[in-house]
Amino acid sequence: MRTPRARPALSLSTHLRLVLLVGLLAPSKQAAGQSPPCPPLDTTAAWARTNRTWSNESGLHWSNDSLRRALLRLGERDQAPRAEFGARVADTLYVRQLMRLDSTLAAEMVLILDRFGLPTRSMVGPAGSDAAMLIIQHSWPLQERALASAKAIPAGQISPEKLAMLEDRVLVHQGKPQHFGTQFNAGPDGVFRFAAASDTAGLEARRSAAGMPPMRQYVCLLEEAGMRVDRASLPPAFRP
Repeated sequence: MRTPRARPALSLSTHLRLVLLVGLLAPSKQAAGQSPPCPPLDTTAAWARTNRTWSNESGLHWSNDSLRRALLRLGERDQAPRAEFGARVADTLYVRQLMRLDSTLAAEMVLILDRFGLPTRSMVGPAGSDAAMLIIQHSWPLQERALASAKAIPAGQISPEKLAMLEDRVLVHQGKPQHFGTQFNAGPDGVFRFAAASDTAGLEARRSAAGMPPMRQYVCLLEEAGMRVDRASLPPAFRP
């Protein structure tokens, strides 16, 4: 993560989990003074069914419940200070505190990865795996390692949504176009701008297959959560 001295240039998926990584289908809270809320999420759409199928733990059994519980606690620690992120992204002290927390949680995740490998659906259930991915998404030193591990295990063991976000994170950090349109970079003005993407004509189809809502809905949710998005930075097809 490259960060200026005063206000870190942050990737959206590095620090925002309020909307998309914790209860994607749950309604977000609208900040006072914002524009009208986003249209309701279409829970019958293919992307929503994919996301829901992954998250469903009914009848599932996993092999390491103690690790699952530890991961869920890490996820709670990660989320606790982030509810106000949209409104405080330009607050240098706040962002530094988040980065220190990320570093602490990443150190604990390293121990888990070294001992158990990448936590998977069969190991810790969907919620446990998602919690692990949450911590990994917040730590650049872990991301390439986790992406390589995820691609080496059978499909269906890692959330397709979380895997897509991780792939985008790694690509953008490497200076390459993202594939799923999950990444926005915050400038010193606190405004988020869309990171370059490849094959934007096929972007919506890739997002749907990964369990992500359409780009217009995604941007609306980000704004509803308090982000200031430069819509002019979006590909033309996704601008108002």
